[in-house]
Amino acid sequence: MRDRASMQVARVTLLIILSGCLLAASQAAAQTEAELIVGAKKEGKVVFWSSMRIDDSKALAAGFEARYPFIKVDIFRAGGEQIVNRAMAEHLAGKTTYDVVNAFALKVLQNKGMLQPYAAPEAAHYPVGFRDPQNYWVSLYSGYNVIGYNTKLVPRAEAPRNWEDLLNPRWKGKLGIDDEEYFWHAGMLKYWGEEKGKKYMEALSLQGLQFRNGHALLADLMSIGEFPVVVVVYPDQIEQMKAKGQTVEWIKTTDPILVNLAPVGVAARAPQPNAAKLLMNYSISKEGQEILQKARRASARLDVSPLVPDMDPRKLKLVPLDPEIPTNSEHVKDFRRAFGLN
Repeated sequence: MRDRASMQVARVTLLIILSGCLLAASQAAAQTEAELIVGAKKEGKVVFWSSMRIDDSKALAAGFEARYPFIKVDIFRAGGEQIVNRAMAEHLAGKTTYDVVNAFALKVLQNKGMLQPYAAPEAAHYPVGFRDPQNYWVSLYSGYNVIGYNTKLVPRAEAPRNWEDLLNPRWKGKLGIDDEEYFWHAGMLKYWGEEKGKKYMEALSLQGLQFRNGHALLADLMSIGEFPVVVVVYPDQIEQMKAKGQTVEWIKTTDPILVNLAPVGVAARAPQPNAAKLLMNYSISKEGQEILQKARRASARLDVSPLVPDMDPRKLKLVPLDPEIPTNSEHVKDFRRAFGLN
């Protein structure tokens, strides 16, 4: 019995020692900002690929260069799909020219080992779901999916309050929707479960939906009364329209409000790895996020003011979209099949 007890104590002691060694190794591997700065000064630049509007990327870069004047930010702006495809082409060619990358479908690159894990200190300020648990990315900004309506055509008291309300017969033939609303559709099925989600989408498809291409177009058409309600709009856009006097509004009470993520991460073979980590961390810092907030980008950080009080994350039932969803082309087919689109 004593031998067994002694062996058990020895095992526990060994585990404690090993854990301590691993922790020490991990802490040793983590670079401080001062160490990153030393390396970044030698690199002198950082290459940032982003699907953001170019003016937003330039504003973020300007803030970064003011803080780190020894680093020049080179920006490449393109659509998210183009960025992923270009990164894949470089990977196949055995080269990498970018350091930091931001795209909706960034998970594609992560799954292929094209990102490196980086436990950015500022990531700790982000809620679960808005940062990768393995430290490959953090969401640079958030895009809320909400219901919109024309306040001239729909009194506030009669406006739909939740997704199920869109199935009311009164809305038949009066609902606008983007003909590429693939990820909202997939996200709702994941959140509700296949059975409930598919049943809902089947019922919604019988409502005589009015398909158009583009959320901006849908919001404009809603504002002039072409249809009183749009199934999915972006509240930041609606708030800008309201500020101009347009009679539009968005619903704050839906459960869930799916959130499109905009992941940002560091390339696995970043040519300028030290500057890359500094830019990654700065972009998700309070200072960096406040720059993007001025550009009308919503932040997941609770210490950054919402675009408007109604968009305070603490007041809404926000559910971040599963980042795996944009990696699966089957979701496009599922959406088009569900709504009879060829």
